[in-house]
Amino acid sequence: MGGGRWMTRLLVVLAGSCALLAGCNPIPVTVASRPLTPIARGEVRRIAVLPFTSADVVTDRSGELGSEPLSEPPGDTVTRAVSTAMRDLGDWQIVDELTVGEAFRQLYGEVRAPTPSEAVAVGKLLRADAVLRGQVKVFEDRIGGELAAKRPAHVVFAAELVRPSDGVALWQGEYAEQQQSLSENLWNLPGFVRAGGTWVRASELTQIGAGGDVRHCLASGQYSGKRS
Repeated sequence: MGGGRWMTRLLVVLAGSCALLAGCNPIPVTVASRPLTPIARGEVRRIAVLPFTSADVVTDRSGELGSEPLSEPPGDTVTRAVSTAMRDLGDWQIVDELTVGEAFRQLYGEVRAPTPSEAVAVGKLLRADAVLRGQVKVFEDRIGGELAAKRPAHVVFAAELVRPSDGVALWQGEYAEQQQSLSENLWNLPGFVRAGGTWVRASELTQIGAGGDVRHCLASGQYSGKRS
């Protein structure tokens, strides 16, 4: 992505007849992306995806009718989705999750979301060209089922690519998406296809973003891992 462009809106124009097929779709996906430091294309090839923090995210909805318990902390869900998406693309060499965990245990005795200085230290130990760290800001699961939801899923997370050799931040991005009924936004149909025409859970919304939008923003520029 160009350095002067902060927002990438991924929109697909679909036929109006799609509105008759389902009752929900996500709002247009917005990924705010900011390249920070110019580097040579292909300079970043080996990347360690570190645990995302989600300390400030409220997830207890047990008192709300129709809510479902989360299978794991939001930070774990986002970390896995981003790591899997980047590995599937094949542009980078993504450090294995177990290897990342061993580095954390060797340095700090446990695996946890790192501070900026800890992220740099782990990256150096792993001999990574860059580390990707991040923060989950919103992780609201749907309340209801696939065909009818009282409240749709809403996910917001930010990521930062850092060079361990000098601690310089190379790239920052933020992904935000929330489902929305077609009655609320009739013309916003791209998410209908992306979500399969149902109300999805927050974990699925995370996979949609990590597997397409966040990965695309990194892979389309100088951080793709491919040499010039």
